[in-house]
Amino acid sequence: MSEVVWREWGDDAFAEAQQLDRPILLDIGAVWCHWCHVMDHGIPGDPIHTGTYSDPEIIDIINSRFIPIKVDNDRRPDINARYNMGGWPTTAFLTPYGEPLYGATYLTPQQMLGLLESIADYYRDNKDDVLQKVSQHTQRLQSSLEAPLQTADINAGMVVYVESEIKRNFDKMFGGFGTQPKFPHSDTLNLAITRYAETSDDDLRVVAEKTLIEMSSGGMYDQFAGGYFRYSTTRDWSIPHYEKMLEDNARLLITNILAYQMFGDTQYRDIALDVKRFLMEVMYNPATGTFAGSQDADQEDAYYGRPLSERELMPTPYIDRTIYVDWNALAVSAFTQLYRIHGDTAALETAVRLYDFLTKRVAPYHYYLDGKGQGAEHQLTDIEALLGAALDLFESTGSKRYLSEARGLADIAATELLDTYTKLFRDIPESGKVLGALKLARFDQEDNSHMALHLIRLAALTENVRYRNIAGSVLKALAGSYQEQSYFSSAFARSVASFLALQVRVVLVGSLDSPEMENLKTTAYRTFAANKVVELRSPEESGEYPPDADGIPIAYVCVGTVCSQPTADQQTLAKLIKR
Repeated sequence: MSEVVWREWGDDAFAEAQQLDRPILLDIGAVWCHWCHVMDHGIPGDPIHTGTYSDPEIIDIINSRFIPIKVDNDRRPDINARYNMGGWPTTAFLTPYGEPLYGATYLTPQQMLGLLESIADYYRDNKDDVLQKVSQHTQRLQSSLEAPLQTADINAGMVVYVESEIKRNFDKMFGGFGTQPKFPHSDTLNLAITRYAETSDDDLRVVAEKTLIEMSSGGMYDQFAGGYFRYSTTRDWSIPHYEKMLEDNARLLITNILAYQMFGDTQYRDIALDVKRFLMEVMYNPATGTFAGSQDADQEDAYYGRPLSERELMPTPYIDRTIYVDWNALAVSAFTQLYRIHGDTAALETAVRLYDFLTKRVAPYHYYLDGKGQGAEHQLTDIEALLGAALDLFESTGSKRYLSEARGLADIAATELLDTYTKLFRDIPESGKVLGALKLARFDQEDNSHMALHLIRLAALTENVRYRNIAGSVLKALAGSYQEQSYFSSAFARSVASFLALQVRVVLVGSLDSPEMENLKTTAYRTFAANKVVELRSPEESGEYPPDADGIPIAYVCVGTVCSQPTADQQTLAKLIKR
């Protein structure tokens, strides 16, 4: 049987579309996306979902009247960000030059048949008018991106506003936010946890604890193999969509260990350790020391619908072994957090090996497959996640290599991605060679907020005010529109809170592997302050922080340029950090 002749996104496909004067059919999916697979192949025995792209009539129309391009969302997040029509699969119809004509998500064969004919006919019969209108639309969009940016001075009221939006949208009955479908929103939970620690606002604690407990005790969490599913289709977290993502599990591991740190309840530590178990047993590749990107959702009836005793004997659903830089860098941060808060030295060893693979074998590319780095270079999502991982490893080990590499990543971002007009980071480097909507600038609020938070930490650890100034400019640029995104601005609010807080720098000086140093490290890591960094220095590299004359490890706590007298006592150190 014939099949759709899919092209890769690139110069050749666009040149062919322009030469043959055909519209482009852009299909954006993912290996973990159940309905993407249904659209490709159908559901056996289902009279409606028979397979859109396996229908002979549809195949003939696409191959004869369109240039079909298939894009993987995980490998090309830059394309997905500009063309996604509200979910996966995305079905987008474009001009031969890449401007959108029409879009939808999943389409049955019956829906697709009529749409293909009407779009192909309309483009053929009204081509000049269509091209003129989409060109005008693109120009208006470009002009809007170049319009004067609405900025605002950042202030504590912005954090309070986002907190109020979190409380307003919180589902008091089942936790989480809104009704259904429900997503984890780890940034929002992290903000609630850290702001509770700062303000003792019990409402924020309820938001975090209720959500984490409901998610982890219901169907959203795999009670057998461990790990979180991507989202719940129901308000009460009982029926998940069954794909598991490395990104979600790394973020939620961090959230649970943060909850353990702030609330002291061991159930959150135990959940974090169980997520680690899932990642190490199911997603980890010991040959490379890396984690797979995702686990499939297709076998929800054949696998997840079976009793646990039967699942033990069955092969697990398909795992995509592609190594993504940003998601694996988040795993580095998650495992270093396990080390700092729980003392898991094996987790730190895993993080060190993983970071080395990413920086030596994959970066600056987005993913690693078939023995080489591939995909677009220097994407913001990769750089900011790697920067956070480097800072976490520096605070965990004291190795100056990680701080040097963090500086290098920040400088690449400032050179390649920082827009001089908006003062925001673009998601991809500016280039005159990009195709379609990739030429339009895109400034993601969440990624810019994460980048600002990392730069605030980097400025504190390097005492270089340039990084802090960049972070301040980013937050000021975001401040003009943050209210439009309600509690989705949680990462922005956390960065603002960090920027406004007093900088607390804890410097530990002494033999890094001594028992006394381990005790000081435990206190330094576990004691919360809104804007705290920890630096480890051996006596030989103590610099302006003199070591103890008797060789006992000691700690300095500095706020701005003022430092405390050194202490070797854990209780005194905790009091100094809190004060």
